[in-house]
Amino acid sequence: MRVRTLLSGALAGVITAGLMAVPAVAAPPVDIVELPISFAVKNTNRTGVPCVSDGKDYTVNGVMVGPKEAIAAGGTATLWLHAVTWTSDYFNLDVPGHNFVRSLASLGHVSVAVDRLGYGSSDKPDGLATCFGSEADVAGQMVDALRSGNYTVRGGQARPHSRVNLGGSSVGAMVANITAFTFHNVDGVVNQGFGDFAASPYAAQEVFDAYSRCSAGGDAGAPPNYATFAKNSRDTFYFHDATPEVRAAVPASSPDPCGQIQSVLAGIGADTAHLAEINVPVMLVFGRDDAVYPAPAPDLTAPRYLSSPEVTASGIPNGSHFPILGEYFGMLVNATHVWLKSGGFGDT
Repeated sequence: MRVRTLLSGALAGVITAGLMAVPAVAAPPVDIVELPISFAVKNTNRTGVPCVSDGKDYTVNGVMVGPKEAIAAGGTATLWLHAVTWTSDYFNLDVPGHNFVRSLASLGHVSVAVDRLGYGSSDKPDGLATCFGSEADVAGQMVDALRSGNYTVRGGQARPHSRVNLGGSSVGAMVANITAFTFHNVDGVVNQGFGDFAASPYAAQEVFDAYSRCSAGGDAGAPPNYATFAKNSRDTFYFHDATPEVRAAVPASSPDPCGQIQSVLAGIGADTAHLAEINVPVMLVFGRDDAVYPAPAPDLTAPRYLSSPEVTASGIPNGSHFPILGEYFGMLVNATHVWLKSGGFGDT
């Protein structure tokens, strides 16, 4: 394993901030399309995470965003998995200067951002019928579908993709890790802000609070056995340097399936035990002011991908747990663009 640091230390963050906060490397105009996409999945759990799912058939919905020609060519696609309380809107945010997948599309990349089971436009099992083991199983099914072309896209033709990366934000990254070391069917992993056991006391308190509400059947007014993580501390969870305009435009938090909240510790245990089995390139990104995984979480996480041929680590100055919302959004886009363009190995 080789660990390559794009930005090392606070000084590097200061020096490069002005350069990398601007829009990513200039590229010729491209015809960007956004196509509704859906996957037929089974809510099974074939992973090593000990948690329960109902095994039923469901549909996961999302969007495919990219240059029209690149989508038609069926090259590399990256599947993005959101955190708790979010939907695919996190990656496809309707806020000027903060739309991650469209920014990547302008640089030539194809992204698929989905609403995980229980969220947004996707099917919603009972909150106790889905868990992080089944989420990883479902993610593995979607990766296979992108490879085979066995999915549905409105306004376009479903095509097989020759390479599929899997990325996630927060617990979405935990799901990506579990998928990668269980099914070994991805070409690269992007971990945006998940550090297993290195969570802050704040994060532990919020897990306990959500777990307690789930034990009582979930939040009042939510679907059965659903509760919203960080219900009373969203600003701490979401923001650090976000502008008032961004804060006002961010969608309301979505309630989370209690089966996921109650399996987070089991997921962390499995991830901790098997992270070293991921044998593809990894991109690791943490906000430097992350309330959930503060320093030294990034330094503790990167060396644990022992079987990865290369781990690329990036730190986002002033970044919260969700750096897409922050001042240095352009830095995140640039770093991801460089990693995707190189296939996860070295500079372009």
